[in-house]
Amino acid sequence: MKKFLIFFLVLILAAGFVSAQEFGLTAGLEFGLGNINKANDSDVEPYLMPMVIYENAFLDGVLDLYAELDYTLGFGNDDIAQSLYIDLSAGYNLSLGSASTLSFILENEFDEIEISPNDSITGIFTPAIKFNQEFDFGDVYAKIGLPITYFPNVKDDDSLTGLDFTVGWGSSFGLGIEAIFYTLLAPSEASGYYAFETTVSYESGPLYCELNVYFPKETESGDMTITPEVDYSFGSFTAYLFIEFSGIGVDGGEVVITPALGIKYSF
Repeated sequence: MKKFLIFFLVLILAAGFVSAQEFGLTAGLEFGLGNINKANDSDVEPYLMPMVIYENAFLDGVLDLYAELDYTLGFGNDDIAQSLYIDLSAGYNLSLGSASTLSFILENEFDEIEISPNDSITGIFTPAIKFNQEFDFGDVYAKIGLPITYFPNVKDDDSLTGLDFTVGWGSSFGLGIEAIFYTLLAPSEASGYYAFETTVSYESGPLYCELNVYFPKETESGDMTITPEVDYSFGSFTAYLFIEFSGIGVDGGEVVITPALGIKYSF
């Protein structure tokens, strides 16, 4: 996995020097208030998250590169919590005609690098295949991914292997619908796990709206999450606001409400 990470860092840096059209770089800052309603008698947990995102396409759209780094500072406790999120992805797009594209994607995501108060790392390596078909009414796509969750700082860790199925439609008039079905293949004792996620979005000019809903296998003991979001772009800036409602359906628990707002600048 370390070689994979180094490969992508070198690839992205090289692409940045080669690119002569757009930088594809975005910098942002997000502020949120975790558990603003003080559910389960817990304190409000404010956080601040600066982020840097690089996204670009090369070779006339044949190669896609994406890199994201988020640094989160949490101020809910006496000790300041610090964590990192890193996402590196590369996609190779093979044209199957004027309206069809087959993409091969490799992604390595460090879903959580907790710096303090604990020291832990969770990584997710995902090879995937995506097929996109263009129609007059929009694009229809399907994707199959094989996420492998690993823990680099845990000796003799048991990796988790899943299989994700994604279908989506991006209309020609701004409406988007996407559904993801998550399953777990290994270890065998956990293979009964599955979850479903759906996102409905609409974009019109500078305005973008989205509603994301995550359903676990059993809402009675799981963690159903609903997140509405609104973005507004003006020039190179994008301001956004979202509210996350998590813990829905958990026995003996309360819904945790986390609003956040942020701004991004692309150049």
